[in-house]
Parts: sequence; structure tokens; C-alpha cells
Amino acid sequence: MGNVSLNGEWRIDWKDWNPTNDSPNKEFTIVPGHWNNSAFEKYPAGFARLSLTILVPENTKTLYLQNGVTRNAFEVLVDEKTIYKSGIIGESFSSEIPHLNIQTVALPDVKNNQIQLSLKISCFHYHNCGVATPYSLGTHSGISKSYLGAIGRDIFVLTSLLTLAFFHFVLYIFWRDEKTHILFAAVCFLAAMRLLSIGETRFIYNYLPLGVYETMVRINGISFVLVYLSFVLYVKEIYNSEKYKLVYRINFFVASLLFFALPLNLLTFSKFLAFHLVLSLLALFGLLYPIIHGVLLKKPGSRLFLFSVIATMFLFSLDILTEFAKKGTAYLAQYGFLVFGLSQALFIADRMIENFKNKERLKQEKESAEAKVNFKTTFLSTMSHEIRTPMNGVLGMAQLLQQTNLSEEQKEYLNLIQFSGDNLLLLINDILDLSKLESGQFELHLEPVPLEKFMKDFINIFKTQTDPNKLKIELDFLNPPPAFLITDQRRFAQVLTNLLSNAVKFTEKGSITVLVETIILKKDMVRLKVSVKDTGIGIPDDRMGILFQPFSQVHSHLTEKTIGTGLGLAITKKLIEEMGGSISVQSVYGRGSNFTFQFTAQIGPESSESEQHSNTKETIPKRSSDSPLAEKYPLKILVADDDPISQKVSSLFLKKLGYTNLQAENGEKTLDIVRSESPDLLFVDIQMPDMDGITVAKCIRQSKTIAKQPVIIALTANVMEEEKHRCLSAGMDDFMTKPLLLRDLDFMIRKWAKRDLSPSNR
Repeated sequence: MGNVSLNGEWRIDWKDWNPTNDSPNKEFTIVPGHWNNSAFEKYPAGFARLSLTILVPENTKTLYLQNGVTRNAFEVLVDEKTIYKSGIIGESFSSEIPHLNIQTVALPDVKNNQIQLSLKISCFHYHNCGVATPYSLGTHSGISKSYLGAIGRDIFVLTSLLTLAFFHFVLYIFWRDEKTHILFAAVCFLAAMRLLSIGETRFIYNYLPLGVYETMVRINGISFVLVYLSFVLYVKEIYNSEKYKLVYRINFFVASLLFFALPLNLLTFSKFLAFHLVLSLLALFGLLYPIIHGVLLKKPGSRLFLFSVIATMFLFSLDILTEFAKKGTAYLAQYGFLVFGLSQALFIADRMIENFKNKERLKQEKESAEAKVNFKTTFLSTMSHEIRTPMNGVLGMAQLLQQTNLSEEQKEYLNLIQFSGDNLLLLINDILDLSKLESGQFELHLEPVPLEKFMKDFINIFKTQTDPNKLKIELDFLNPPPAFLITDQRRFAQVLTNLLSNAVKFTEKGSITVLVETIILKKDMVRLKVSVKDTGIGIPDDRMGILFQPFSQVHSHLTEKTIGTGLGLAITKKLIEEMGGSISVQSVYGRGSNFTFQFTAQIGPESSESEQHSNTKETIPKRSSDSPLAEKYPLKILVADDDPISQKVSSLFLKKLGYTNLQAENGEKTLDIVRSESPDLLFVDIQMPDMDGITVAKCIRQSKTIAKQPVIIALTANVMEEEKHRCLSAGMDDFMTKPLLLRDLDFMIRKWAKRDLSPSNR
């Protein structure tokens, strides 16, 4: 009628392999289960004989027996004849050679409709002894079908887990930032390997020689620990928070305890392994805390994850039941692995979909933010150009008008125009500087700066602008400074200008002292500390909080003192932070203020001194009072600009310097004049209607019909740093910004005339 599981009471003869039938003290034990007596008293490690009489119908064909998991060595006997052996039974630890094998064997022909089945079992190498899983009796086809079904289930679970492991390993190769894939692959792979020795058929033992049982028991323990550790790391990667740290540490500690038991003898190790499984299950309950918390927080896939963990805990429970030889549970363990693997695959898929959605949203937000930044930059660049172009005419004509004969009243009006234009230009520069600092487009241009000379020259400029009888400006070096300091000279000057300008603005009488201190950090590094101390009106305590905020003016009630943008200190703070330093302020209202900033810089080489002096001489042009500049440097100059006011200003400036310049109002005409007139200097506006200045420069540099290459200088109202790089990379030699000042034009002509008109980008 099919296979029969030989479960139930078997006769047990403790420490007697050859009992007689008339033995007065017959004991019975339950199979499968740990061997014990009729009173359920557990037998220790040792040896015993289990016997069973099986009644069968007449004319029964050949029957087959499939043994269950029997620890540690055993022989199967029918009618006192051995039909199968697994390992070598013994009556002591040393005489026994354990082995675990599940096989199907044919029974001898049935006599008298009875089968006298006996098992000789010895168990000295494991703490749980007896028969752990059922013995089955049936026909060849029935037993074979049952065995192949068990093998098929093991292979199905094994290949499913290996497929999941391989798939998520491949995912990790493509998404290295997602460590959950590699950890989940590790859990699946280790679980699959563990199935080879704890699956329904334990088929790995069929191919192992005698004498490796002890090694396999230890490997099984290690494999459990590795699966456990991988699983904890997997949970930790998903729910990585400081509040869960104690839970993970407890699990790591519990998992690692088994490694300390590895040197123990096998019997003691097996006892510790059972204890370790129970302890691991209890520690695993702690992992429910971050997972349930994730469910409450509605994290992606958290419910699936909770389900899979419960399945895993059920799996570990089955492992424990197997270790304690409880009936009817061991063969179900593999399905716990499969449920875990599939549910986790669904969880990771749900998590990946959510991550892709988040990345797409972040990508869109990034693109939107970049578009806003680009719009802001374009807007500021355009507005700068549009404002600076008319200012070129206002300030340029004001400079020319100042050099004519004017009445005192006219001079007063002209000074007001010049003053208002300068403040408008200051506002535009401050807004652009703040924009570049906030958008991250700011770059430092490091160069050797002669610190002592630079500071003295800087202070002297401010001394010439103040009345020495009312306000004294002093410079004091607290210790000898290095000859050269590697820093951004322009930005350093801008910081000092902002601080000294404020000090002068709010100090009508008294003194302003600039203290400079250098602190040696190591051989070639110093910390520069600069204090600007004044005896002015000071800062109220309730206004200190907005001191470095943009568009904030502390003394807004003082009409003549509020000229400015309210951006100076905000820009100063950001500049110093970009230089890697900090700024602080101390002030007593009515008595003065002390602004202190410091930053770290590298000491420049002494060899920079001669080069720096020569550069300094070049950057300070001196007008010849007895002859025009054109007599000293006779040059042919072409100005290309589409704005008629800018053309007029540049023409008048060049006339003041003694030049009769050539003019072009568009790109095509500029190229024609360069070919026909061969100018020495070309000042070209960047924005022209038919062909912009960048295109003109590229055409000139790439042309083979232009015999003489001119020095090309960009003339633009766009002061953004990227605009300068764009001009220089197009083949231009220098860069000038509008509004054009007479002294800047004078300087540029001298600079390139002294270089024998050798453009740098030919």
C-alpha cells in the first residue's frame, strides 16, 4: 500500500548488542527521538541495540528499507544478519568510527510473515544519540520515489539559493554602493552550502570517507555562525543607526562564541553547539527591534523584511529541534531557507524600486537646482554687462571732464557724479562676488606676496585719503614677518580694504591700528593674524548678530555713514573662510571695535624677491608728464566695439595718450582692418552683433592670411571668472573690464609695449 514510517516504540537493550528474548527487563524507546527508557529517562552516550518485529502479509514481495539519521555509527540487521553498515560501531570513544549516511537497502525474503529488524548503534562522538529521523519500509518503486523526491527537494532549494546568490552578486558588481546585494548573496550562498550537510538526504555524506565526521560537525557549526553573521551584517546595512548598535553588538558577540569552543573535544563541542543554537535564537529576537521600528516608520519593504526574519527565526528553531533529535521537523529546515531567500529577494526588489524613484527625484532636483544656478549666473552676467556698458560712458566722460577747466560749482557737481558712479560700481562688484562665493565658483589664485612691503603700501594708500590731524592710521608688526607669503593677493587686499574702509567710515577722529602677527606652525607654514582696531563709534550689542549678514548695515540711523551695499563684511567673512581662516570681532559701543582675522599660509621662497620687485614696478605705471605715451611707445591700436558711447570714450582716452586709433563696430570689419592695417594692439568687445569677440580672436589666431598677429585684449562688461578663462582659451592675450578707466588703459599699453608686443597665445 506504499511506504511505512517505522515510528513508535522499539525495544532497546542498553549496552547489550546480543540480548536474549527471555530477558526479564525489557525497555522501550521512541523512534525517532533521543534514546531513553520506558520512563523517558535519557540514556547517556554509549551503545545499545534497538529491535522491532514487523508483521507483513503473505506473498509479500521484496521490501526495501531506507534508514534515517542515526548517530553515530550503526549496523542494520535482519534476522541477525547484517545487511548495511554506516561507520564502525564500538563500545568506546576510541573504538568507534562515526559516519552519517542515508541509503536504501533490500531486505531478505520474508519468513513466517515477520521481519526481525535490529539496529546496533554506538554513540560516543555526539551529545544527542539515537535515531533522529524516521526509517521507512516499502517497495522498491515506493522507496525510490520517496528518496528521489527528497533529493529533488534538496536540489531545488539548493539551486534556488545559489541562483539568488549569483543574481545579487551580479547586481553588486553593477551597483557597488549597494552593499545589501553582496551581503544577501553571502547569506544565500552560505545557506546553500549548509544544506549539503543538513538537508533532507544529507547527500554530501554519501561521498565522504570514514574519519571525517568530526571535521564535518565542526564545519556545520562554523557554517551556522557564518550564515548568522552574514544575516546580522545584512540587517545592519539596511537599518544602520546608532540606536540599534547595542542589538548588533550582542548578536556579533553571541555568534563569535562558537569559535572559542572549536578546540574542545567533539562531545563537549556538540553540547556547546546545542547551547549556542538556543542562545543565537534568543539574540536573534533582538533584531526584531530595528525591523519593527522600520515597519512603524513605513520604510520601503519593511513588512516583507519582517516576514522574512520571522521565517529565518523559524528556520533556526528547526535547526535546534534537529540538534535535539525531535521527530518530524528536520526535513522541513530547507524550506525555511527557501522562504527566507524568496521573501528577501522581494524585499530587495521593492527597496531597489524605491531607491530608483528616489535617485530619479534627486536627479530632477539636482537638474532644477543647476538650472536655477545657471540662470542666476547668466542673469548676473547679463545685468553686469548691461549696467557696466552705460557706466563706461558715465565714468569715462567724468574722468575726461575732470581734466578740463571747471568752476568750483561744476567741480562739486562732477565729484558727486563720480562718487555716485563709483558706489554703483562697488555695489555691482559686491553682488557678483557674493554670488560667486555662494555658488561655489570662487577660486583662489595663489602667488608670492611680499608681506611687509604689501602691508606698508596698503596702509599708505589709506593715509593719503584721511586727514592726519584728525585720524591716525598706524601699522605695527608684532614679530618679524616672512619675506614672502603664498596667498591670493587680490582677495587679501579686498579683505583689508573692507575692514579699513569700515574703520575709516566710522572713526571721525582718533586712531586706527593694524596689528600683524605671524605664528610659525612648521618649517614652511605660518598662521597670519591681522587685527584692525579703531576708536570709532563701536557696535551695539543687539546688532552684533547681524554684523556678517548680507545687506545688513549696523548703523542705519547714520545717514552719511550708510553709503555702501551692506555686503562688505558678509563678503569679507566668506573670503576668509575660503582662504581657510576665520574672523572675529570685539566691540564696545561708543569706544571702538577690533576686527581680527587669521588664516594659514605657506611661506614663499626668497628667490621670489627680485621677480616680485620687477612685477611690482610694472604694475604701477607712471605717467610721463613731459611727453604723451604715444611718443614713447608708437603703436597702431584698433578698438572693436559696437557701442557708440564706448567707442567715443576709448577714442578720447587714446587721444589723451597721444594715439589716433582705428575703430570697428562689428566682427567682419575688425577682421578686414586687421588684414589691411596690421595693428599692434587690438581691444575687442566680447559682445558684438554679427560676430562676438571670442569668434574674432579664434579667426585671427587660425588665419593664415594675416601676416602680423596683433596682441588681442578682451574688452568686456562681464567680470565673471569663467568669462576670463573663455577669452584666454580662445587665443586672447589679456582681459580688461568695463567701465574703462584711463589709468587701466595706460597700464595695459605699457605692459604689452614693454614685452615687444609678443602675444602669448600665437
